Amino acid sequence: KAAPQEKAAQTPAAPVAVATPSPRPAPPAPHKVAPRQAKAETEETLENDQYRIVFTNRGAVVKSWVLKNFKDEKGSPLDLVNSVAAPTLGYPLSFFAYDKDLEKKLNEAMYVSSGVHEQNGSATLTFEYSDGEITARKTFSVAENYVISVETEVTRNGQRVTAYLQWPGGLGDQASLRSYSTSRIDWYQNGKVELKTATSGFFLTGKKWVSDGQTLNGPFQWAGTGDRYFFAAFMPESPDNTALVTLNNQIEVPRDPAKPNEKEKVSVLGVAFGNTSGLTRLRVFAGPKAVNVLDNTHAQPGGPDLRGTLDFGFFGFIARPLFLWLKWTYEHWIHNWGWAIAFLTLVITMALLPLRISSMKSSLKMQKIQPQVKAITEKYKRYAITDPRRQEMQKEMSALYKREGVNPVGGCFPMLLQMPFLFAFYSMLGNAIELRLAPWLWIKDLSAADPLHLLPIAIVVTMFFMQKSTPQMAMDPTQQKMLNLMTPIMIGWFSWFVASGLCIYWAISNLLGFVQQVVINRSELGQQVRKAQERRATRKK
Repeated sequence: KAAPQEKAAQTPAAPVAVATPSPRPAPPAPHKVAPRQAKAETEETLENDQYRIVFTNRGAVVKSWVLKNFKDEKGSPLDLVNSVAAPTLGYPLSFFAYDKDLEKKLNEAMYVSSGVHEQNGSATLTFEYSDGEITARKTFSVAENYVISVETEVTRNGQRVTAYLQWPGGLGDQASLRSYSTSRIDWYQNGKVELKTATSGFFLTGKKWVSDGQTLNGPFQWAGTGDRYFFAAFMPESPDNTALVTLNNQIEVPRDPAKPNEKEKVSVLGVAFGNTSGLTRLRVFAGPKAVNVLDNTHAQPGGPDLRGTLDFGFFGFIARPLFLWLKWTYEHWIHNWGWAIAFLTLVITMALLPLRISSMKSSLKMQKIQPQVKAITEKYKRYAITDPRRQEMQKEMSALYKREGVNPVGGCFPMLLQMPFLFAFYSMLGNAIELRLAPWLWIKDLSAADPLHLLPIAIVVTMFFMQKSTPQMAMDPTQQKMLNLMTPIMIGWFSWFVASGLCIYWAISNLLGFVQQVVINRSELGQQVRKAQERRATRKK
């Protein structure tokens, strides 16, 4: 029996199933790209009839962007690259990245240039860089007018990285301290144009409008930065999935170019713009804010144009037609902007003459009923303003005005109608690039203040005599003297600093107004007004 038991003990047990783990997939091998870097710094140039752009392969950025048809204050071709801000804040079409180490590497790398290639009447330039892990590519092509086409892409280990194109350092025409105050960031989104300055409000109510590094999500049809006369805009091929980053930094600039050591801090606005997917295709406009140029530059085929960046102010519906009229006069008849402004002023002043006469007629009617108005006022003056019986005074006044055919605001309303023209002229002449460096007599730049201040002085003198010759029948003589003195002084101080083109309009308008007033004073209507004034003065004695 022992033998069977031994045999049984030697029989092997049934195998037990054991679960074995599946082998883990091996991590993907790093996407290796052969390093591609230049050994020395080189420059390449793209140009057409409007611009000449010089690129450097150090960062594949714009070193110079010259507008061939515009001059700077020294008479040299205008370079839109700000020579003061760009070395500190960055050059146009450099990369912006949220990873600042990556941004620094991309903008300091030595890219390999393909050289300028001519194809189908267009010139193309490509820059490429790789350190084995990070690759970057920029392609630039000459386009129409003031536009170039751009395509950019940045990858890390084969995966696209968010990196936008930027214009961070202002514009090259900002040669004075005051010129930086006109900087703005503008964009077009959802059918609406937004215009943002560095700050808004005044000393006590001021607030920061543009924050540095703030990201705004699209879609954007266009976005850019500019000043009073020039603009740089990014116009994406597809507005979807675009983002805008606002840039606001400070640099020190001389208060006076003649005293370079006396400096003051100013805000420099810029933008970064691109597609959030990592591949950005867009066109860049960099040129003048001229009406015909902006109207003919469309962000996309059938899309909005850039006219919204030329801000003619609240009375733009008047200012724009005025400018088109002024431009037509200059191009077809009077080939000098100063004399064209003078002619336009003559026409407008004569057209508003009926309003001046209407104002005097209303003033005369008001003067005739002054005794009755005074009697009603005396009748109710013992009652407080909140007394219900004061309403009876208003009813009597209204009945008197209706009976005598008098409009109580008739003397002021015609003059108020002239104010929109003044504001429209102020906005139009202050923003028209055509007046930049345009000469007239002793003035070399109609967009700048009169260097001899002869026009502001003429404004003060003509306004003083015009006010003195204009009847002010319902005003106390002492108050009238103060008004005749203070108003011209205030207007003269204001006109001391504004564009001399506006001062031409103002001075000639005042002179023509004074001549009109003298003629009216000698007319039958003017004699009636003068006699009414004399009777009023006699009664007061």
